[in-house]
Amino acid sequence: MAGTQYVVFSINQQFFGIELFKIREVLSYRKITPLPKTEGFIKGIITLRGAIIPVFDLREKFNMPTAEYTQFHVIIVVEISGRITGVIVDDISDVLEIFPEEFQTTGNLPSNVRREYLKGVGKKDDKMIILLDMDHLLSHEELELADAT
Repeated sequence: MAGTQYVVFSINQQFFGIELFKIREVLSYRKITPLPKTEGFIKGIITLRGAIIPVFDLREKFNMPTAEYTQFHVIIVVEISGRITGVIVDDISDVLEIFPEEFQTTGNLPSNVRREYLKGVGKKDDKMIILLDMDHLLSHEELELADAT
């Protein structure tokens, strides 16, 4: 049985995965133009080949400790619910194929864990990877905020 390819990245020394087909591009960190009156995790906008793209910080979205951005951070340009946006992550570590036998659904997770944007958890070698459902990563209100940028 075939697996699904995921781009694996880290935030705060935890591993996350996004399905490869959701990723449009990977950019080295660049200056982000902040916008007034935006939510905390929406960092601003960048221009990519003439298109303005909103950028947000997954670290803040997941309520992790903030960090200063360096040239080692990465912006992953992804499709979220039909919209192109950028997400800031600490680094990209791998592209892995995760097979069904290496995948666990979110049903086993504790009830206090927000599961709406999780596809499941992948286990590859000794690495646990939280697999994100990009189409549900942002709430309707957050999508509207991103659209407003």
